[in-house]
Amino acid sequence: MIEVQHVTKTFDNLTALNDVSFTIPEGSLFGLLGTNGAGKSTLLRVMAGILACEAGRILIDKEPCCDHPEGKERFFYLPDDPYYFPNASMEVMTEFYRRQYQGMDPESVAYMADRLELDTRRPMRTFSKGMKRQAFLIMALCANTEYLLCDEVFDGLDPVVTEVMKDLFRREMKERNLTVVVAAHKLKDLEEFCKDIAILHKGGILLAGDMRRKAAEVFKIQCVFDGEGNERAADDLRACLNVVRFRQEGYFTTLIVRGVKEEILEQVQAKGPVFCREVPMTLQEIFLAEMEGNGYDVGKVFR
Repeated sequence: MIEVQHVTKTFDNLTALNDVSFTIPEGSLFGLLGTNGAGKSTLLRVMAGILACEAGRILIDKEPCCDHPEGKERFFYLPDDPYYFPNASMEVMTEFYRRQYQGMDPESVAYMADRLELDTRRPMRTFSKGMKRQAFLIMALCANTEYLLCDEVFDGLDPVVTEVMKDLFRREMKERNLTVVVAAHKLKDLEEFCKDIAILHKGGILLAGDMRRKAAEVFKIQCVFDGEGNERAADDLRACLNVVRFRQEGYFTTLIVRGVKEEILEQVQAKGPVFCREVPMTLQEIFLAEMEGNGYDVGKVFR
């Protein structure tokens, strides 16, 4: 388990992280979502011990993660643009990482590279951006660490390769007790992949955890009222319910409402709709509902 406790990091007059706290469950796929400049990369570097924070601390299994060199062997940090030696191949970089991580498995690197049609002897400088990302993801997984910290892990990969890499993540997590933290600025890179997600904005945490569990008291209701009472009924519902989002298209009204489901439906039925039903919420709608009260332009998160 990773515990981020009141972490603050500044660069001159810029506060990159401001009193950030959340917990990453052991054995989970945890997502960090936020726009460019939100603080995701800085947070990953602090977690990896590359940057020191002015306040707060990072604990891994109740122990400070970077106080001792051996502690850093428990996790692999994969930045957005990882470094490799000039003319180095995957074989050369695998051997380099093997000196840092005793669990590095060259045979698994070769197997996964072959599955993705990557030549482990070819100089990596000749790889495309997507091929380089695949290569480093493979080496990160094959380091066999307990924790894997990835920055913009799927950026630049085509949809087919992205699904292959996600399958590799899931397989490794199933076979060993691996905890993965993935930072991204696009929701589509995390939805249906990460159960727990934290949203960063301007160096602070807007919310964190299992978003679907957090939305247990938020409901999406679709209803239709007759022509004459349509606008009046909609206005009445907005006045008497805790409406998070509202959309009306002709006679068709969609409400996302916070509260007790039975009481919400009772209020809606009291307005005499000709049609009314509760419908499942998408992950994006859940985020919108949770973030609405923060006054943030949530549309920027989902580009």
